[in-house]
Amino acid sequence: MLYDKILNELGAESMSFEKKRLHNSLPDDIKISESLNKLLDKFNTAIVFSNGAKFKTPKKMPIGDKDGFVFLDVIYGLAPDSNNIYYKNEMYANQIRSDLYTFGESGGGDQFCINKNTEEVYYWYHEAKDDASSLFLIAPSFAHFFEHLIPDNDETNSKDDDGIVSAEFNF
Repeated sequence: MLYDKILNELGAESMSFEKKRLHNSLPDDIKISESLNKLLDKFNTAIVFSNGAKFKTPKKMPIGDKDGFVFLDVIYGLAPDSNNIYYKNEMYANQIRSDLYTFGESGGGDQFCINKNTEEVYYWYHEAKDDASSLFLIAPSFAHFFEHLIPDNDETNSKDDDGIVSAEFNF
């Protein structure tokens, strides 16, 4: 498969989550992009990255790290669970523009989306003050986006780091 080298570098793993009752279609008959569909067919379940996955955005955004990277935690799968691509699109239908569908998540609920007409990839910042400042074009296609993912080997960028080195309690 075209993406095997990238998947290996990122430590891509198939992961099942809590089972859900789902519809098996995207809103407005959106067709999943061919390159994303091939990846979903290979894994079926959601894809997580044991080595982390990050993408350098073309422009500075109010989210991401100091070097302009945003982090991809999961690519939604086809398995009937809480990280199913259809379930997630149903869940975000009233929050994300109707010409987009979501395919993945960054920590905290931000979404990676594909424009159903142009297949451009957008980053949706869920805490934006208004709709105009919530969407950022980050790649011309899913294939370009995926081919430019790199492992997140920098421990200082860990979103799980709460800044506490150690703590001791004596009660």
